[in-house]
Amino acid sequence: MTVPWLARDLIAEAAGHLDEPVADYFFGAADRGRLMHRNYQSWQRFSIAPSYLSRPPRATSRTSFLGRHLDTPLVVAPIAFQSILDPAGEPGLAFAAGVAGFGYTISTRSSRRLSAISDAFELGQRIDAAEIDGLDEDHRILLESFAGQRHGELWLQVYQTKDHDFVGQLLDTGAEVGVKAAALTIDTPYLGARYRDSVHGFSPVDRLKEVLAVEDQDGPAFGDGFSSAAIAQAIELDVDGFIRDCEQRGIDPMFKGVLSTPDWGAMHKLVTLSSVTPWISNHGGRQSDLLPTTAEALSLLRGSLAGGECIVDGGIGDPTDAICALALGARVVAIGRPLMAAYALGGVRAATEYLIEFRHQLVRQLAILGYESPRQIDPRAVQLRLEQGRSSDV
Repeated sequence: MTVPWLARDLIAEAAGHLDEPVADYFFGAADRGRLMHRNYQSWQRFSIAPSYLSRPPRATSRTSFLGRHLDTPLVVAPIAFQSILDPAGEPGLAFAAGVAGFGYTISTRSSRRLSAISDAFELGQRIDAAEIDGLDEDHRILLESFAGQRHGELWLQVYQTKDHDFVGQLLDTGAEVGVKAAALTIDTPYLGARYRDSVHGFSPVDRLKEVLAVEDQDGPAFGDGFSSAAIAQAIELDVDGFIRDCEQRGIDPMFKGVLSTPDWGAMHKLVTLSSVTPWISNHGGRQSDLLPTTAEALSLLRGSLAGGECIVDGGIGDPTDAICALALGARVVAIGRPLMAAYALGGVRAATEYLIEFRHQLVRQLAILGYESPRQIDPRAVQLRLEQGRSSDV
């Protein structure tokens, strides 16, 4: 099955392919969905000046993060209950990420055990292109052109609940399966208003139980800790405790949901002995239409990075958006909805081909612009397109 490449077409086709309640859950947003759409539109406001006369002989996607080598600056964002979209669930998508050299972020609300996800990710990184079932010839050739450069990292997204033991248990398991970094989600004191889910009476947990029963799967390792009720409660974040828990297990801590200068400043005041990486995110528009887009937030905060590293997600529809994010200061870019659409339409094969193509097109865009690698993009080359037709340095 051939799936569309453009995010808009991918998501529209996937939404038509799925039951309406499932489509609205995965591809919908909070309130009227305005922020979700603005996320995509905001990256299109930027252009990047090329560097033609110093063009390198070839471009590469290789970069580094927290002093560690990565073969791409790309990671799969944490997305809940992937088994609802495809029976292969999180292990299937983790395998696809490993094959393409992406990182993969395990959601707290994963539908499969962390060990199964980790095993699939590692298999994807080492499997030979010829051994991958159903991969078309064009993408097999592209995969072979990566020349074995398929190293990404396994990360973990964490919701904090009143049960501190739950977080500790999650981090323990993460450390056991090779998780390198954990992101504490800070933007969910309450869950956003998902009106379409309410209209449908849709419960992802109930749907997941149905899917797992049919597929005869064990399901997640953390039981009721994954329920909306356990997460959707106003609690005071124990950021120091989270940092301490991560350090004790050799896991790098991150805060996911940083959008504002006050949060940025508060983060640095709270962190005295540790280095915490900010993940700029508005939860894909799933919390509130009043929040800024991630492109706006990254533009605002880029001066505060001071050479530091951050991750960004939200509205990344194709590699040109990812390159804009990298140019604005992100070290790693996370993608979500378009990939999930490919997964819903064509399973593991379609997701694998989508990620291979995404990486290939990222390198192609770098070469067109005249940059050797993501780290070589000159931040001064980023311009904001003004409505009057003029451009302004960001």
